[in-house]
Amino acid sequence: MTSSLASRLAALALPAVMAAGPALAQPMPLTPQSADPPAAAETAPPVKVVPSPVFDPAASPSGTGGRFVMEELRAPDMDSVGVLDENQGGFGVNLWRDSPAELVRRFLPQIPAAGDSRAMRSLARRLLLTTAPPPEGNARQTPPLLELRAERLYAMGEVDGLASLLKAAPAALASPAISRIKVDTFLLAGDAKAACAEAATHGVGDSRLSIFCQLVGGKVLEANLALDVMRERKDADHAFIAAAEAMGGTPPAKVATLANPTPLHLAAFAAAKLPLPADAANAASPAMLRTLAGSAGLAADIRLVAAERAEAMGVMDTDSLRRLYGAVTLTQPEQQAAHSQGDRTPLGRVLMLRSVQAEQNPAVRADLLGRVLAAGTERGAFAATARLYAPLIADLRPSPDLAPVAGALARALYAAGRPETALPWVALARTDPATAKAADDLWPLARLYRPAVSGASGSAGQYAAWRTARDLSPEQAERRALVALDLLQAVGEKVPQTEWLALSPVPAPAAAQPRPAVKAMLRSAVEGLRLGETVLLSLVALGETGLDKVDADILNRVVTALRQVGLEREARELAIEAALGNGV
Repeated sequence: MTSSLASRLAALALPAVMAAGPALAQPMPLTPQSADPPAAAETAPPVKVVPSPVFDPAASPSGTGGRFVMEELRAPDMDSVGVLDENQGGFGVNLWRDSPAELVRRFLPQIPAAGDSRAMRSLARRLLLTTAPPPEGNARQTPPLLELRAERLYAMGEVDGLASLLKAAPAALASPAISRIKVDTFLLAGDAKAACAEAATHGVGDSRLSIFCQLVGGKVLEANLALDVMRERKDADHAFIAAAEAMGGTPPAKVATLANPTPLHLAAFAAAKLPLPADAANAASPAMLRTLAGSAGLAADIRLVAAERAEAMGVMDTDSLRRLYGAVTLTQPEQQAAHSQGDRTPLGRVLMLRSVQAEQNPAVRADLLGRVLAAGTERGAFAATARLYAPLIADLRPSPDLAPVAGALARALYAAGRPETALPWVALARTDPATAKAADDLWPLARLYRPAVSGASGSAGQYAAWRTARDLSPEQAERRALVALDLLQAVGEKVPQTEWLALSPVPAPAAAQPRPAVKAMLRSAVEGLRLGETVLLSLVALGETGLDKVDADILNRVVTALRQVGLEREARELAIEAALGNGV
C-alpha cells in the first residue's frame, strides 16, 4: 500500500517540478526539511519519496511520523529573471551562491556607469543580465533586486539589454522607478505613444511629461494652460518650454544651451523639429549619447561628439562610428574650416579618416596613420583612434620602408585587440636601430596578451630595455613602471625582485583607492570563489575615475581576483586597457 502511494506521489510531483523549469532556484523537496538547511550545498538534491516503513518517526522534526509532507511549489522569484545564460555569455546560475543579499544590494547601485573602460562595461553588463537565483536573504527585500539591476543598466546606456530584461520580467513587477525607466527608454527609442501610455498607467509624476503627452495626443489647449503655469515657476525648464511651444504651433524662443538634457528633452525637440544646442552632447548620459548619435536631424558636429563618446564607453560599436563618419556631408566652406582645424574637431577627424582611406601609396598611408595616432595620443584618445583605424592598419604589409612607424602601428593593433597582427610590426621595428626602442617599449603589452609559457618570464635585459625606451619625467616613469609591474605580476608573470627594487624613490602621484572594507571584502569573495561577488566588488573597487587614476595596487588586486575565479580572458582585457591608459 505504501509503495503504491509513493509511486503515485512521485508521478504527481515530477510534472510540476519539470514544468517549473530552471526559473526555480531549487526543486521543492518532498521530504521533511530541517530548520537549518546546509548553506554549502552546490545543487538541490533530487526529488525523493521515502517509504514509511524505513522512516523513523522519532527523527522527524515536524512530528509527522511516517506520513509524507506535501509542500506547495512556490512561484519563480522575479529577481532571478535574466536574459543571459552561460551559452549567451552569462555567468551561470551559481552567480550569487553563498553571497549575502545585504552586500549585493549595497554595492549593486555603485557599479560604475559612465567610464571609458570597455572591459569593465562588459563585466557589468553580463553581471546585470545573467539569469540566476538571487543571493541569500533577498526574499521580501525592497526595492526588488531586478529594479536595482534595471537602474544600473539604464545608467550605463545598455538600453537593448534593459528592454529585454523588462520584457522577461513578470507583469507584477511595477514601481515608480521601473515606470520612469520604461518611460525614458520608450522616449529614447522614439516611441512617444508607448511612453505616454506607461506614464498614464502608472502615474509618473512629471508635469513636463504630462504636457508633452497632451501635445502628442492633440490636447493643445490643456497643454497651453499647463505651460502658462510652468512659465511662472522660478525653476522653469525654459528649454522644454520652447520645445513644447513649437509642438503646439507657437514660434519658439531660441535655445542657446542645454547642458543637462534628458530623454524628455530629446523627444520634445525631435517632435518640435528643433535643433539641439551645440552643448547638448557634452554632459549627456550614456543612454542618450547613442540616441543623439543616431538622430539624423541633428547637426553633424553634435552627432559626432556624441558618437565618439558613446564608442569610447562601449555604448556604440566602432563600425557604427566609422559608418557615421562616412555619412557626413560637408559643404566646401565646411571642408575648408574642418581641414584647418585638423584632428582638434570631429569634422576635422572625418576628413582625416577619408584622407587615409583614399591614400593608395602604402608609405604615405603609413605616415598619415602615424600622425593620426600621435594626435589621438595628445587628446587622450589613443585606444579609440586605434580601434577606428585598425582595419586600415591591418591592410598594410610590413616592409623596410615602413619601419619608422612600425612601433606606433603595432601599439595601435594591440590597443584594437589584434595582438597577432601586431607581431610582424614589432619584428620590423627591431630590424632598424632607429626604431628598436619602439619595439622594446611594446614588450609589456605582448606579455599581458600572451600567458607565460612553462613559467618563463622576461629577462633582466628586457625589463631594462623597456624602462629606458622613453624619455619621461621621474613622476611619469614611476607611475608607468609601477603599473606595468603590478599588471605583469597580476597576470602571472614572475617579476624579478630586482625590478621592484629598481623603482624610483620618487613618490608616485596620488591615485584613487576604494574604502579599505571593499578591499577586504574582495579578498574574502575570491577566497570563497564567489563569482558574482568578486566581479561586483572588482567593479566598485575600480570606480568611475578612469583606469589611469586607479591605484596600481588596486589594479593588481582586481586583475588577480578575476583570474582566480576563472575569468582569465576578462582579466587580461582589463590589464591591457589599464596598461594603455597609463602609458605602458
